[in-house]
Parts: sequence; structure tokens; C-alpha cells
Amino acid sequence: MSKTTKTQIRKCCGCSTENSKGNLIKITRNKNGEVRVMPDSKFTGRSVYICKNAECIEKALKKGKLFKILKSKIDETIKEKIRAVLET
Repeated sequence: MSKTTKTQIRKCCGCSTENSKGNLIKITRNKNGEVRVMPDSKFTGRSVYICKNAECIEKALKKGKLFKILKSKIDETIKEKIRAVLET
């Protein structure tokens, strides 16, 4: 008997397209206000997903969608970490 894996689908906050969770960048803010880019599964909190392309990232940052969804201010270091994911 083979196991079937269920693909988890999430929506990009930049372009609003749905994609599998593994193809998106995850950004999470915990209860203490700490924001992490691509956290491990043990880091829980309010999360947002963005496609791994520069257009979606810039659109989400420019329109302030990340700030609204995470209910937090995002400083330049977080923005640079998000952009750095594309380089890896």
C-alpha cells in the first residue's frame, strides 16, 4: 500500500496566485514580534507566503502587504533577508 502525500497549497501575498508551500518563501512573526524569513517548523506564529521571484517580493513590499498581514513593522534587515532568498 503506497502513501499519498497531500500537497499544501498557499497563496502568494504579492500576486495572489496559489502554489505549493515548498515553492514559496515563508515569513513568520511570533508572539514576541520576532520576524523570521524561511523559519523551521518549530517557529510558529502569523505567517505570509511570497513567490520566489523579484516581482512578487517587490510588489508585496511596495504595497505594504507584508506589514498588514503580519501586523508588524518590517525593517530593512528583514527586507534584505527576503531578497537574499532569491540569491540562494
